Amino acid sequence: MNARRIASLLALSLFAAGFCSPQYRALAQLPDHITLPRGDALRLSGLGAFGHRAEGGVRFVGGQGGLQLQARGSGSAVLTFGPVPVKRVAVRATAPRRVLLGGEAIAVTVRGRSTVAALDRVPTTEGPLRFPAGEAGLRVGDVLLSIDGHDVRTDGALHELVQSAGQKGRPVRVTVLREDGRHTLRLQPAFDRRLGRYRIGVYVRDQLSGVGTLSFADPERRTFAALGHPVALAAGARLSGRGEIAPAVVFGVLKAKRGRPGQKLGALDASLSPVGRITRNADVGIGGRLAHLPQGRLVAIATPAEVHAGPAELYTVLRGHKVEAFAVRVERVVLDRRAGSKGMVVRIVDRRLIELSGGIVQGMSGSPIVQDGRLVGAVTHVFVHDPTRGYATFASWMDRTLCFDGGSVRQGPREASGAPAAFRAIGPSGVVA
Repeated sequence: MNARRIASLLALSLFAAGFCSPQYRALAQLPDHITLPRGDALRLSGLGAFGHRAEGGVRFVGGQGGLQLQARGSGSAVLTFGPVPVKRVAVRATAPRRVLLGGEAIAVTVRGRSTVAALDRVPTTEGPLRFPAGEAGLRVGDVLLSIDGHDVRTDGALHELVQSAGQKGRPVRVTVLREDGRHTLRLQPAFDRRLGRYRIGVYVRDQLSGVGTLSFADPERRTFAALGHPVALAAGARLSGRGEIAPAVVFGVLKAKRGRPGQKLGALDASLSPVGRITRNADVGIGGRLAHLPQGRLVAIATPAEVHAGPAELYTVLRGHKVEAFAVRVERVVLDRRAGSKGMVVRIVDRRLIELSGGIVQGMSGSPIVQDGRLVGAVTHVFVHDPTRGYATFASWMDRTLCFDGGSVRQGPREASGAPAAFRAIGPSGVVA
């Protein structure tokens, strides 16, 4: 009798443990019906312990990132425990997404709350340099929320509050926002003998302007995707606000050399209407709502699984407004990583583009890449040691992150490694405080 009870309890414990296991929870969260663009893949996290079989146009693909379910057509995916089926998922394959191919030069302006772009020392009337912000622990990338309880939304308000506290000889309480939450610091303003006013030793910006490239536009949702990487004031200082994109004219190109990135020489074309309103500043670029549809031919977006090493074309502007196609080669594809600005490595092989620009230059970020007639990605970074090579992100990543519901600003973890982003700022904006 005791042996039976022990066996029953053991069986019950194993059964309960199975229900509480991560594998069972992952299985329980898997929906009964999935819709995927034809050729796209869905990663099945935590289900590697189960057997699997595919029916119809569905297949399973293994990789370093785990098991993936790919839809070449509609069908079913069956997960098994030994010989016993435990889950059947109906998969419906839809037609590939088609968007308007970009390549046009754009002037990008992103606005946000006042953000610390640099720290500075204050030359005082007593002689020595003071470092109020640095000594108090203020950091580059801190978003200024309030000073002494007063909301700081403009640079003018920052000036007035610091000046008022300095004249009264008291410190200011500065509340900032960082990735790990809010922090309140106490800073003692110092009188700057050069500027004749009190300062806390920061350089802040609430907007950034630059030249980049429109990657593509969605004619159905009237949304767009551009740049392929986030807009940031400095390392760790991404602007989280809104802005707009407008047509830019390119006057020429400063040629890139080994160790020195080149750049497009361009500016906002005030004679043309704005293209759209920025609502997202994410790891894979900026996106938002279109004011009007740009010119461009319809192309299907390739899934990351369809991108391969081999020849491709890059579309960008080197003079005026003319979009031209140049030969490139996809050298390496990185499938097993989360969406970011570095999904593939590309090399410029077009002799004319190399002669004119030296390779990838600042302002070329967002230039779309087409392979086998499909839009596969957009240029994001240049290798400083070899300007003919750089990184690109997948168009599929940009589409999912930036073009579906262009309503809210969306941010992800920052991409910390690699060469500088190919986005060229076109003039300082900000204040010294």
